[in-house]
Amino acid sequence: MDSAKTLAKDVMKKEVISVLPETPVKEIARIMVEQKISALPVVNKFNEILGVVSESDLISKVVKPHEPGIMTFLYHAALASSSEVLEYRKAMSRWNAQTAEQAMTSPAICVDKDEAIENVGRIMLDDKVKRVFVTEEGHLLGVISRSVFVELLLKEE
Repeated sequence: MDSAKTLAKDVMKKEVISVLPETPVKEIARIMVEQKISALPVVNKFNEILGVVSESDLISKVVKPHEPGIMTFLYHAALASSSEVLEYRKAMSRWNAQTAEQAMTSPAICVDKDEAIENVGRIMLDDKVKRVFVTEEGHLLGVISRSVFVELLLKEE
């Protein structure tokens, strides 16, 4: 495949799992683990992309730094007072109550389906992202991850 003529639509992964804004973060985490993916696009009922929830978003935006983490809790479980256990449960309840809309990064980095793959690579490098979403008039069509560029190198031999 000639990468000079390759467009986003030619190499995108079309089977994209997405979530709605009201999807609980606990469900997002479950999907990420089960599907072995590190991010999910957030779309509205018209499949227009609103943002993206990544593993980093779940850590940095949902679990507050001042709240006890699971490892801290487990390490100190035998020594924890009832008030500490209660505080941990409250923190986890707040985490479980969060939604995709609250956790997502918006806007998501998107490219048009007819964008040249070279430009897609530049966008990914400039924006320091692991993936870009491919759209047509704002509607989600697919995703391109870094691995696509490694595959293109192999095909050009």
